[in-house]
Amino acid sequence: MQFTTAAKLLAEFLGTAMIVAGVIGAGFMVATVGAGFALGLTMIAATVAAVLFVSISILGPVSGAHFNPAVTIAFLLRKAISSAAAAGYIASQVVGAIFGAVVANLMFEVPWLEISATGRFSAGTFLGEVVATFGLVLLILLLVKFEKSHLIAASVAAWIFAGHIFTSSTSFANPAVTIGRVFSDSAASISPDSALWFVLAQLVGMAVALMVFVPLTKKVTS
Repeated sequence: MQFTTAAKLLAEFLGTAMIVAGVIGAGFMVATVGAGFALGLTMIAATVAAVLFVSISILGPVSGAHFNPAVTIAFLLRKAISSAAAAGYIASQVVGAIFGAVVANLMFEVPWLEISATGRFSAGTFLGEVVATFGLVLLILLLVKFEKSHLIAASVAAWIFAGHIFTSSTSFANPAVTIGRVFSDSAASISPDSALWFVLAQLVGMAVALMVFVPLTKKVTS
């Protein structure tokens, strides 16, 4: 089934918005219920994983469920999407991410738009974002390559859940979501200066995934 460009852009907008609303809303809820650090981290990880699974499952057939500029750019470099389509996807993802932050802010009755002061950048978190994005992009590329797209929703959800626990950065792994999380002051937010470094790390992780993908999928020729 073919979908219109408008439908695809709307799917990218909605999917990214749901992810950001989920992670920021979970951050607010952690504070509301007074959850400790360990429980709070688990709550946020579980929320993001669940939202990813649902959003990819329902919107994947429409747009491919990128919801992430790193994924879109990887597909662009693999010539699996046109430059015009990629630009539209990325714009929709960024606008959707900011919209998701606004919705989360309004749900928890805080200022509808505010800039986070939560600094997260360090050498360790930079590496954490490289690792998180590398794994995310590589698993998507491999599952598409091996024609196992039906596993993407569960695999992405599982990777991001795990990344929240084992990476020092708590696995943002998404430039649009990183930008969206700047526009709130929940426990899941990030300051603009840290966000710039996180986005750079995510692009590095994407590049490494592309470099590993090529030799990993090279077949023997007779």
